[in-house]
Amino acid sequence: MSKEELSARWDGYLGKLKDRYYEILNSTEEPLNEVYNNMQYDNVIIHNITNGLKGQTVVQLSQKADDGWNKMQGEIYKNGFLFLIKEEGYKLAEFKKWLDIEFTRFSVKVFANAARKILENVKKHIDEKKMHRCTQCAAELPINIYSFMAVNIKCESCGAVNTYQPDDRVRALEYYVIEPLAEEYAIEEKIKGATDKSAMKEYYKKYYGYLMENVPEKKESYQRTMDERLNNPFFSM
Repeated sequence: MSKEELSARWDGYLGKLKDRYYEILNSTEEPLNEVYNNMQYDNVIIHNITNGLKGQTVVQLSQKADDGWNKMQGEIYKNGFLFLIKEEGYKLAEFKKWLDIEFTRFSVKVFANAARKILENVKKHIDEKKMHRCTQCAAELPINIYSFMAVNIKCESCGAVNTYQPDDRVRALEYYVIEPLAEEYAIEEKIKGATDKSAMKEYYKKYYGYLMENVPEKKESYQRTMDERLNNPFFSM
C-alpha cells in the first residue's frame, strides 16, 4: 500500500467519525424541541442530556479514533513509511480538538435555547405589574425581569419606599437564563481562548459585560469578578 493510499484511508476513517458525530446530534433535534416545550423553570434535564450526548460523541468517537490510529500505525510500520507517524498522528489530535470545539458550540446552544424557554415561562407566569409597581400609587418602578436581588426602592411619583422581593423563579433566572445567554454571546471568544490568552481576556470582557448590561443591580459584583479574572497572573506569564 502506498503512502498516499494509507493517508487517504486514514482521512476516510476520520471522515466517517465526523459523519457519525453529525448523525447523532442531528437525531436529537426533534427530541430536544420536545424537551424545551415541556420545560418549566430549571435546566437540570439539559445537564443530563448534554452529559449523555457528550459520552456518545466526544468520548466514544475519540476512543474509536484512538482504536483506528492503533491499527493505522500498524499499517504504517508494515509498509515502512515511518515518517508518516507524525503527519498522520497530527490528524488524530486535530480531530479530537474538532470534537471538543463542536460539542462546546452545540452544548452552549442547547443551554441558551433552554434559557430562552425558561425566561418565556417566567414572564408568562409572573405578574410584572405587581412586581414592578409602587404599592401606594401603582407607578412603575425601575426593576427589570432580571432583578434577582431584594432591594428598597423609593417611588419617584409619591415618595413611598417599596421593598422588592423577587419571586424564587426570578432569582433562579441568574443561573438558568442569564449565564447561559452570556455564554452564547461570548462563545467564539471562549473557544479561541483555549489557545490564545488575549482571546480569553476578550471572553471575560464580553461574558461579564453581557451580565453587567442585563443585570445592572449586580454590576459592581460582576465587575469585581471580571477584574479578578483579567488580573490573574496567568495572563502575564
